[in-house]
Amino acid sequence: MLGVLKIKSEHWRILKKISALKFVEGIFIILTAKILVELVNNTTAEIFAEFFIFFSARFLVANFSSKQFLKLSLAVQTDFRKKLHEEIFSRELSSGELLTIIFDTVQTLNDFFVKVLPNFFATIILIPLFLFSALATDFLTAIILLVTLPIAPFLMYLIGKATAEKNSVAWNELQKLNGEFKELLSAITTLKMFGRIDTATKKLKATSEKSSAATLDVLKLAFVSSFALELITTLSIALVAVTLGLRLINGGINFESALFLLLIAPEFFLPVRKLGTAFHVIISSRQAFERLENFLNSEKKSAGTIEKIKMPPEILVENLKFVYPKKKSPALDEINLKIQAGKITAITGESGCGKSTLLKLFAGLYLPTEGEIFFSGLPISKIQPESLAEKISYMPQAPHLFETSLAKNFSMFGVLDEKDLQKFLVALNLQNLNLSAEQKLSRGQLQRLGLIRALLKNSSLILLDEPTAGLDTKTEKKVLDLLKNFSYRKTIIIATHRAAVINFSDAVIKLTVK
Repeated sequence: MLGVLKIKSEHWRILKKISALKFVEGIFIILTAKILVELVNNTTAEIFAEFFIFFSARFLVANFSSKQFLKLSLAVQTDFRKKLHEEIFSRELSSGELLTIIFDTVQTLNDFFVKVLPNFFATIILIPLFLFSALATDFLTAIILLVTLPIAPFLMYLIGKATAEKNSVAWNELQKLNGEFKELLSAITTLKMFGRIDTATKKLKATSEKSSAATLDVLKLAFVSSFALELITTLSIALVAVTLGLRLINGGINFESALFLLLIAPEFFLPVRKLGTAFHVIISSRQAFERLENFLNSEKKSAGTIEKIKMPPEILVENLKFVYPKKKSPALDEINLKIQAGKITAITGESGCGKSTLLKLFAGLYLPTEGEIFFSGLPISKIQPESLAEKISYMPQAPHLFETSLAKNFSMFGVLDEKDLQKFLVALNLQNLNLSAEQKLSRGQLQRLGLIRALLKNSSLILLDEPTAGLDTKTEKKVLDLLKNFSYRKTIIIATHRAAVINFSDAVIKLTVK
């Protein structure tokens, strides 16, 4: 189960400490039972004091051991979260899968380390210790304990096969619920605008009920398994008790030995009984480890996925109308146009004709009030926001300069490629900027910063809103030369009024004010 986790020296130290504590706890349990037997025959103050010391020491050691399991749980969860954070931004994931992996899957591991692993250690360390004590006291009782012990694990195995399937269904339903809830939250403004919030809420409620029903099925099996294990272990203890009673009557065993064995028998089966109580946690934990292993060991992206992302899209706009919230007149109305894939297209027109608004719609910052935008035949409204964000680089008219170093300003969309950055800086005469410090930039420098930031993202669709506004002719030519060199396998759309940009473009679309 722990195959996906690389055991570190820190983990080994905790595990060794836990093993030692469990062994000491077992010794105190045996000593407490022996003192209790003596207490029946001899009720002196010294015996009472010894009993109190051993009894208290047992629970103090158990409490300290529990804290070590919590410490181990925190260390393992931290390691997993670090690995997930390293991998997560290079993956194509649905929002439901992403949320389930980060929160529910990793959180399930805490139940494993708190409810399951302590009983595994108790089974491995305490059961052999108690069996050895029973063997040293009475051979027949030790044989009865040894023969009845495997019944419970075998029963757990049979029930586990059915529980695993039910738990997998419950996990899938939870993943769907996470995904739909996130999508509802992200689109709640749009849903309210179009009066679809009730429909989305009903859909979420139906998914929630399915998830609850699937979880209840798992709990039913968990209760059945717990009851079965309790019954088996109770009958095993009863068999030991009846055998000891009959032998005590017939003189086959002395009273002190029989009482000691009768006190040890419940402790012998206790770890197995606790494992039965946490049986559904065992199944959930095993599947959580499997999911994490599959996620961390899978390839980051298949070749087909990479190719799909890097293919420049063809854009088709049909009967597009857009009205800003709290506005009455449309910013765009009855727009129909086609933008070729892999070409540089200039969007031009008078101020106020909607050039910037159209780019924002292409970027997914707004959804059309009416009509539809298609990316390579796929409606933009059907594309996941995460996939859309990865496919698009968008440069607004006034790029924002964050209050941090220029290097961090350039790397806001991902890992900074130093070679590409230096190439772009040289091409646009910005190589003298101090990247490690905060700086105030002129309007022209800020325009070029925004352009470089969009190009560094290396998306298949690049949207540029007035990238050369305010630049002199010489600098504008450098920008256009850079775009030309960068345009291979890219669809580039530029909102502009500059004649040089219009003449440079492969196609020109003129918007008119209506």
